[in-house]
Amino acid sequence: MTKALSILLAAAAMVATPAMAQREVNSANANPHDRMVAADAARASKGDEAAKPITPLAAQAMYNFAGCVVETTRPGVEKLLAKDYRTAEYRKDVERLAKGHSRCAIGSRLGFSQLLFAGNLAEHLLIDEFSADALAADLAIDRSAAPIAARTDSEAISMCIAMRAPKDTAALFRTEVMSDAEKAALTAIGPQLSGCVKQGTEFRTNRSGLRALLALAAYRIAVTSKEGGAG
Repeated sequence: MTKALSILLAAAAMVATPAMAQREVNSANANPHDRMVAADAARASKGDEAAKPITPLAAQAMYNFAGCVVETTRPGVEKLLAKDYRTAEYRKDVERLAKGHSRCAIGSRLGFSQLLFAGNLAEHLLIDEFSADALAADLAIDRSAAPIAARTDSEAISMCIAMRAPKDTAALFRTEVMSDAEKAALTAIGPQLSGCVKQGTEFRTNRSGLRALLALAAYRIAVTSKEGGAG
């Protein structure tokens, strides 16, 4: 059965449905997170107000907001991202963290996506801790002897892409959100989809969604390396 994994934060989607050669990532079965993503996609197809395309200005505002949250509450952000994002506790904590930092968005009215917010948080932590070269080197480490167990199909695909294209993934996080440079970086990463999507799986995403997924994947890989475990 084909599974539709759709993260719809903008109108245009990139779609890949090839065979997957995932040597270093073990994918979990369908789970509440992937079902929630699919449900969001179904709502979007019916014109859900919350699923309207994100504008460059809104994306930049969310990115800056996340940076402020990391700067003021780094331990809380690290604790949040260490949790299993499939749980209700995680979703409540994401909302609590965002609402608790309204001072980071004074004078702004932000649209909110948990995926985009969490991805921005992860990206800021990565930028603070790694140079582009250092992150690329970490993502390129051979983990075939101790593969990281992915919790969802979308995470499996994202980790696969990050490890297959470590330099391009690290370079992506050095670009301004929704910029021409970001578009070029994602274009360079795009070919990796063909080797990271399971046969019979439809993976739908867009610029903002893919960047967020890759940031969360890269962060999990980096944390696993730091802790010296398989994750």
